[in-house]
Amino acid sequence: MFNPHHLPLPVTLPSSSSSSSAAPAAAAAVVEMDPRVWRRLPQPLVDRVLACLPTPSFLRLRAACRRFYSLLFSSPFLHSHLLLSPHLPFFAFAVPSSGHLLLLDPTAHQHRSSSWSRLPLPLPPPGAAAASFSPAAASAGLLAFLSDASGHKTLLLVNPITRLLAPLPIGPNARLSPTVGLAAGPTSFIAVVAGDDLVSPFAVKNISADTFVADAASAPPSGFWAPSSLLPRLSSLDPRAGMAFASGRFYCMSSSPFTVLVFDVATNAWTKVQPPMRRFLRSPALVELGGGRQSEARVGMVAAVEKSRLSVPRSVRVWALRGGAPSSSGGGGAWMEVARMPPDVHEQFAAAEGGRGFECAAHGDFVVLAPRAAAGPVPENVLVFDSRRDEWRWAPPCPYHHHHPYVGTNGGAGGGGGAGFRLFAYEPRLATPAIGLLDATAPMALHGLQG
Repeated sequence: MFNPHHLPLPVTLPSSSSSSSAAPAAAAAVVEMDPRVWRRLPQPLVDRVLACLPTPSFLRLRAACRRFYSLLFSSPFLHSHLLLSPHLPFFAFAVPSSGHLLLLDPTAHQHRSSSWSRLPLPLPPPGAAAASFSPAAASAGLLAFLSDASGHKTLLLVNPITRLLAPLPIGPNARLSPTVGLAAGPTSFIAVVAGDDLVSPFAVKNISADTFVADAASAPPSGFWAPSSLLPRLSSLDPRAGMAFASGRFYCMSSSPFTVLVFDVATNAWTKVQPPMRRFLRSPALVELGGGRQSEARVGMVAAVEKSRLSVPRSVRVWALRGGAPSSSGGGGAWMEVARMPPDVHEQFAAAEGGRGFECAAHGDFVVLAPRAAAGPVPENVLVFDSRRDEWRWAPPCPYHHHHPYVGTNGGAGGGGGAGFRLFAYEPRLATPAIGLLDATAPMALHGLQG
């Protein structure tokens, strides 16, 4: 049974011990709440206030009384919390070899709280009796994990906060290391598994993509695998690059040469968009810029630029895709550069990266870049770009290195193969109704996980 008392959640509000100024503490001491007034507030009003709290803040308060704790199991409250609670731009570092997520809060320095926290993953432990899974995608509080074994893939959707886990029906086509995309909403979700078709036990080709659609308004609401779509010729997908989603389309990178592949869910068809400076890109990643309740996400690209001419120095740049829908001829939309890493920051970043490439994700106003580690699965240097302030800064060092010893290669197909971490934009949510469309099961019933 889910027990939120055992969840080590990120602290998003300042504490009196973390403040270095005596003035705020003195001001807080002056404020007095008359119990004759506050204890008589109507319960619906109290619930409304609690529903407006961020998820980590509410989970810190759930132990205050039994009433607050019981709200975790109240459908009306969870519905209100889903609608009213603020969106938090967290980033999740998923380590396939461990049972935890490392969460980074890029706003923590603004309220003097801890930037890093750990969250246990409700996955079956690796072993002879259980299949192994690797992180593949994330959306709207859900993480997707893909089975490592070659063949017909199993995709798991997980809410780490509630510890709910639900498997999709087994994939219709056999694959080795496909690229996965996930787009989840309050009452629906779409998952795409593309490329690395097993045409024989010893050969793979990027031929097709499978799409799973689940919608509470459709029949059946539990979802179905749509007819497979054909990838453009000469596609070469990288599962570590993942997919971005915006305006009803999934975007992913194809290499040799670099091309952006665009999948329109409504038409079940793929097209191409040419990336900027494609002959000089290294480690390109597609991300979702902006988004939230007030605006729609747009597709962005983050990549290192390495051009031999002195007039174009080496750098890491951020582009945004603007314009109309892609056409079958490869047109549609134009890339506009929106940010460029300053030379002094790039010098430090290049030294930390060492040519190994980097993981990248975007969430709201923030873009996070993490050089892939040379000898371990935990990120050692993490760079944060705040687009609203046009500021590049290094995140505090991750304090959990000793909790994640290096365990060698993972061999996971879904995680892109090899040891290391995957980086995703993540938003902690109490309620993820989309997972309820599947046969969601508490992981304790699956493998005896002790909460």
